[in-house]
Amino acid sequence: MISAVSFGVRGLQFVFAVTILGLSVALIKAQKYGDAPTTTKYSSFTGAFGIIVCAVGVARLFIDSVPDIVTLALDGILGVLYLGGGIAWAVGLKGIQCTNNDDLNAANMLLNPLINQGTFTYPNGAIEYGIIDSTDTRDGAWSKLQSSCQKGFSDEIIQFISFAIAIALLGLGYLRMRKGGSGSSYVV
Repeated sequence: MISAVSFGVRGLQFVFAVTILGLSVALIKAQKYGDAPTTTKYSSFTGAFGIIVCAVGVARLFIDSVPDIVTLALDGILGVLYLGGGIAWAVGLKGIQCTNNDDLNAANMLLNPLINQGTFTYPNGAIEYGIIDSTDTRDGAWSKLQSSCQKGFSDEIIQFISFAIAIALLGLGYLRMRKGGSGSSYVV
């Protein structure tokens, strides 16, 4: 019997994967100069992979021929990928506070390649930041920096939460396999 818990956990997994993908794609599309940072591209990969893993997990609820070990392996791989993504964001955003608009923190945000949407250096050495337009006021520039920072921190936090969900799914799957069940789902 298909359990409500199975759908709930996989549904939560799906929502978080879509959110990670959406945040990452928004940051990639906002990149004005140069290529998007590897951390951001990696996050878009983890979000897309999470959607695929969720689809396989839901398919397992209806198709008994999909072995439990497949969903266990995919959840394990996804958990490791999410952990790596969360750590990459944590390292990349170290020391930055999205709500602190003092000059030092704002400068750190502006210099951070995960937030600043790329830089362009002119021959005279002047640097232009992709996130700031020449028409931006100080408050307008801060608002853009803060928004980009919050997207990055959200991506980080959701990847750590998704890692915890993957671990929970692994635990439930292990218990299911230990009991020798091959029914409709390892999440019961």
